Amino acid sequence: MMRQSDYERIVVNHYNKEEVQEEIARFSRSRWVAVHCQFLNPQGYPVLLRYQRTSGKNKVPLTITQPKDVSQFVKRFERLRPRAFYASANVYKELTILEHVRSLSNVISCMPTWDIDNTPEKWEATIAVAKEIVDFLNKEGVSESVFLKWSGKGAHVHIHEKAPSDELLKKVNPLDAAYAVVEYVNRRLAGKYKEIAQRYGAGELSVENEMDLQRVITCPLSLHRSLNCVAVCFSTSTINDFVPQWTDILDYRHWKGWDKFEAGEADKLIEKAYQTVGAYPLKTQTKNPEQKDKATKDLITKWLEKEEQ
Repeated sequence: MMRQSDYERIVVNHYNKEEVQEEIARFSRSRWVAVHCQFLNPQGYPVLLRYQRTSGKNKVPLTITQPKDVSQFVKRFERLRPRAFYASANVYKELTILEHVRSLSNVISCMPTWDIDNTPEKWEATIAVAKEIVDFLNKEGVSESVFLKWSGKGAHVHIHEKAPSDELLKKVNPLDAAYAVVEYVNRRLAGKYKEIAQRYGAGELSVENEMDLQRVITCPLSLHRSLNCVAVCFSTSTINDFVPQWTDILDYRHWKGWDKFEAGEADKLIEKAYQTVGAYPLKTQTKNPEQKDKATKDLITKWLEKEEQ
């Protein structure tokens, strides 16, 4: 674990940067936020904050509505040592009560995400897989709404959540659409993934479909939860130029155009994917977030109540 001086020098200073706060807030808008902390619970696992207490002591989903919220969270929860910021793949109509994150009818849109997991040393294999996904999407007519993000140990390929038209999302639930398109592409490219892993000797490389009701995504310019690197976004046009040095905390290279999209360009691919794959299987839903370790939950509650006194 970092010494306190290292934590302040690296983590606190990073989240005090105006650009970092603005990018995290921009990505987190109308999303359910999660903050990964360095503090370990009694079972030895890092604490993941997903809720906060209101003045009335009610627990509500954690959200970021303005840039200054980022540094305020770091300061408010400093005993837990916040380290990495995440936001949900789902975009919600409302996020003021617990029930809002449990209702599919409250989901406006969902960001399809391919999570390419690998060891940092095999980064070239990760990029090779990302190229295959990007090329496949391009052939299917999805190009203007695609961006990439280096997550630390691997990379994410994203389709902007507004790439499906409103008309399509009236027929297909946003989570179903995101799940289906990720699964469809993975099935079509499974052989390519295997060939790349073998070619680069990347035995730990994997591309899982992790789209679910509670899926969270690393925010742009967040730090990695354990590595000293920044989650930077880059465009599909610069994928061949990427090198790990872009993620350097003191000299990172980040593309702010990640939020561009072309409405409706993903419709045909999603329709094809949905017909082939079907809807998100609710039976694979992860645990209810309420089911947390009681000791950790009680400890965090005490700290929150102390802050509010």
